[in-house]
Amino acid sequence: MEITVILSQENETLPKAELLARLEILGINYNILEEYPGIIQLEVDAVQEDIVDLGSHLGYTHEILETISKSTPDNLRSDVEEINWDDIISGSFKVRVKRMGNGDVDKDGIEYHIGGYIKESSHVKVLLDNPEYTIKLVFTDPVIETNEYNESRVVGYNQVFITNLVVEQDKKHFFDNKPHKRPYFHPGSMSPKLALCMANLARVHRGDVVLDPFCGTGGILIEAGHLGTKLIGSDIEKQMYEGTKLNLAHEGFEDFNIMWEDVRKIHLDTPVDAVAMDPPYGISTTLGGDDTCQLYHEALINIADNIKDDGFICMASPHYIDLSEVVEDTPLVIEQQHGIRMHKSLTRIITVLYKK
Repeated sequence: MEITVILSQENETLPKAELLARLEILGINYNILEEYPGIIQLEVDAVQEDIVDLGSHLGYTHEILETISKSTPDNLRSDVEEINWDDIISGSFKVRVKRMGNGDVDKDGIEYHIGGYIKESSHVKVLLDNPEYTIKLVFTDPVIETNEYNESRVVGYNQVFITNLVVEQDKKHFFDNKPHKRPYFHPGSMSPKLALCMANLARVHRGDVVLDPFCGTGGILIEAGHLGTKLIGSDIEKQMYEGTKLNLAHEGFEDFNIMWEDVRKIHLDTPVDAVAMDPPYGISTTLGGDDTCQLYHEALINIADNIKDDGFICMASPHYIDLSEVVEDTPLVIEQQHGIRMHKSLTRIITVLYKK
């Protein structure tokens, strides 16, 4: 089947990388067909249930839609009329227009006229609240105009994807799991969206054992736990160790092991499947008096001893740390890196490594 994926545009590279990593996790073969700002279209070897599973656990993907047909703004009405809608919908529906870049489109008029045609041809009722089907007309391949002040705006579109919504992001999950809503909170805690993304980039599978050796308040472990994993964490600070246990129990997890331990002294009986971590940096965190680069290097040496061969590690670090130097003399290889601009003087680097 062909799918149209609506990605978050908060970051240039992370959303696509997370999507492709989760496709790999689920063993879904894919072929990238087209890419536009905020959209990637793929052909996938999957059924609808697989796509629901795919989209239900992604931090930076808003929607996944089944591609019905492709059109242009000028030919949209005639192309819609060529579709046998009896094969597409069998219950209540609504039509929605999505404009990538908020270009000038008669959104209400298109929804009214296309929805009216589909209703007439399929004899299925329109239902605006909780319909069985949502037909989305995604306007993309934007025409961009730049003025004399180098300001750009979308003035039109070259393509329209006619789609059926399969799964959309559960925004309530991320809202309800904001760090300050947990029993134990500490400033600087990672957002649930990024924590889930990092778990996916670490290639976390259901049933895996996942380690976060800098667990802090447990944010990464919480998102990994919702993927159906067994959790191991550690932190050198006792209040973090206690706080993580409190937060994991509050989430309803039972299968976890949290240690009050220095990452460089962890020795596990059985290697873990994946590691996702946000090591400390800067004056607001405790480094035990050690240089950050030295800590990272020594931590990665020990983590490599406690992760299975070909296992993945996803870690966050500040831009001024050169991880290519940090991983020297370790069995770890950098696979990919993504930058997240935090503020004027700091960019956070999300790095994916694997043990060769």
